[in-house]
Amino acid sequence: MIGITGASGVLGKIICNKLEKDNIEFSTFNTDIRDDNAVIDWVKNNKLTYIIHLASKVAVSDVENNIHEAYDVNISGTINLIKAIKIHNQPIGFFYASTSHVYESSSKILNESDTVNPINSYGLTKWMSEMLLNDFKKKYSNINLCIGRIFSFYHKSQLPPFLYPNLMKRFEEEDLSKPFKLFGANSTRDFLNAEEACDIIIKLVLGNYEGTINIASGKSIKIIDFAQKMAPQKINFDFDDTETVNHLNADISLLNSIIKND
Repeated sequence: MIGITGASGVLGKIICNKLEKDNIEFSTFNTDIRDDNAVIDWVKNNKLTYIIHLASKVAVSDVENNIHEAYDVNISGTINLIKAIKIHNQPIGFFYASTSHVYESSSKILNESDTVNPINSYGLTKWMSEMLLNDFKKKYSNINLCIGRIFSFYHKSQLPPFLYPNLMKRFEEEDLSKPFKLFGANSTRDFLNAEEACDIIIKLVLGNYEGTINIASGKSIKIIDFAQKMAPQKINFDFDDTETVNHLNADISLLNSIIKND
């Protein structure tokens, strides 16, 4: 039985739909991930053999504005799952949804062994959970751990403040004949449709892959170019040339080798 936390989120809903379509049994955790007793009961009562841990505060602005809650959810939630696995004391697979935000900004494409230096508090919470899980793995050999560092994803079901839905909303509401203010215009990202990201996650889970893996498209694009690509017409962008520019773009050689051999 596969257990899924964060099943109400964008990735969670897509993964549940895909598993259901393929007649793969799963159980969703629908309580507060900070409730350790509820987590322990869920793992035990459903006899889980694999956990996909997606539950998290994700939006960077939301994390920065509610840092105490972000630490509580993103880190304490992971600790509660570790506690439950230890109490359950059975072999189990574990997929942890981490992020590209754990990496240090770099003009080159990033592989899994590159420098970790989180660019924001969200990335820091994810890196801390990665370290906790890897430390637990050293002490508890019954866990098969896969850490997926997911780069930027987008989907029609997303809501603001994420970039894609925020752009879609602004394209509908603003006069696009006027200058369009865009923060981070010259920063670059690797964007992947959430449906494709979930297909990759499911392949990693069903293949019982172990290790840290970038989940991305392997294609770099400036945020300004991504915005123009999504826009209904040619946009006159207004942006600040002096603002901080950062780059998070993925080397997916390892991912390609896994999928190719799948």
